Amino acid sequence: MTGRSPATELVADEVGALRDALGARLAVVAPALGVDVDGLTPSEALDRLARSVHASGDASAAWLLFVGVTATFPSTTDLSALRRALLLASPATAMLVVLERTMDVQARIHSGFRTLELVTDEVLVDVDFCARYEHNTGIQRVVRHMVPEWADRADEHRLVAWNQDSTGYRDLTETQRDRVLHWGDRRFEKSDDPSLTDAELRREHVLVPWRTALLVAEVPAFHVCDTLTSIARWSGTDVDLIGYDAIPLVSADTVPNAESERFAHYLTIIKHARRVYGISVSAGDEFRGLVAALPSQGLIGPEVVDVTLATEVSPAARAAAAAVAPVPGADPVVLCVGSHEPRKNQDATLFAAELLHREGHRFRIVFVGGGSRTATLHFDRRVAKLSAAGMQVESHRRLGDDELWALFGTARFSVFVSLHEGFGLPVAESLALGVPVVTSDFGSLDEIAREGGCLQVDPRDDTAVVDAMRTMLTDDDRHRELLGEIAGQHPKTWRSYADEIWTAVTA
Repeated sequence: MTGRSPATELVADEVGALRDALGARLAVVAPALGVDVDGLTPSEALDRLARSVHASGDASAAWLLFVGVTATFPSTTDLSALRRALLLASPATAMLVVLERTMDVQARIHSGFRTLELVTDEVLVDVDFCARYEHNTGIQRVVRHMVPEWADRADEHRLVAWNQDSTGYRDLTETQRDRVLHWGDRRFEKSDDPSLTDAELRREHVLVPWRTALLVAEVPAFHVCDTLTSIARWSGTDVDLIGYDAIPLVSADTVPNAESERFAHYLTIIKHARRVYGISVSAGDEFRGLVAALPSQGLIGPEVVDVTLATEVSPAARAAAAAVAPVPGADPVVLCVGSHEPRKNQDATLFAAELLHREGHRFRIVFVGGGSRTATLHFDRRVAKLSAAGMQVESHRRLGDDELWALFGTARFSVFVSLHEGFGLPVAESLALGVPVVTSDFGSLDEIAREGGCLQVDPRDDTAVVDAMRTMLTDDDRHRELLGEIAGQHPKTWRSYADEIWTAVTA
């Protein structure tokens, strides 16, 4: 008597489940490709779809067929291989090429069991980093202010993140939605999301952008840039991006080499995008300069539109700042907010503070912002040495939002003499909280400062920085003038910014 062993039965069950999952995915993509596969087995459906795509020569159809077969988004190389295989061999052989290219990946992630959903009538909004992590500086502040303003358009857009192996989009978990939509209402543990179980990975549900609109709201991770480029080139989806700055390329000497390399790959997405929304005129000009070089590659490039960031702060920030005030008779507080990296120019601010301290001026200067250990080690040693010598100087690397806003409430003025910014949120936030600023006299910082409330300097001129900070400390009349200029300002709201972006993306 013969029979199948339990192991053989298990393999047979796995093969059957894989076949069923493939058939279900092909049934999802077939209508979009205009192919009837009703009543066909998965292998018959695959053959019919492959023949149709081969006959059409349509790159977007090939892109979708790849997704249907593998449940993963193809890289540009993957798609080129499929299209060439369709031209060089029979459709069945071409499908083998696809499966061979993804076999190693499938062995690791079991993508063959995944399900698909084509997203065709909603705007997909890629908020991957904000969904996964609690980091909350410039880009994250923009996303976490903007996206909640679309609450009344909940049926028209969908927030997505990359799945665990970065081969497709998925819906956010409840916690991840909170990180994006309710940042000001909650606080989160400083940890990554737990990994999915093997069973969950095997049954992941992949959201597929298909001839719709995709807004990349952040600067994507290096390893998804090529996949996003493939979406922009081949999926028939209009890909728009918020253009924060071109600092890693234009000011490469001020950032780690890895950042410049990552940005170079990010620019490949830009080449094939529909639009880039510069967060300032200055940032827009940088991207327009990059686009101007594309005709030499036979490309037109995206339209670059200036959508200047909002300059308001949240009611919670205003309340936290208003809850404290400078103590009468206490030494004035000088605040310097910004991640610690060479272009932020904190060394110049610290030098100016040290010189003013030696002149006999009394004040407390507080630096707030994170940074790599390489960037902060020397600076923090200088701060510690000056503090030990009697100077009132502090450097905080991990400070909560409420603590930061409270510092603004006590500050006489802030200093932000950066060498290169896409926008300069610390300046806008300082002004919105009624605190005058010493800042740079060019680029995006000049765009903000020209509205009033600032003393502008050449940030490369140490003497100019010292003179401006001395004026802020000693000239009460000038300080009152700046406060008066701030009082007359009407900050741009995040609702206004979000509406401008939405109108452009859905145009």
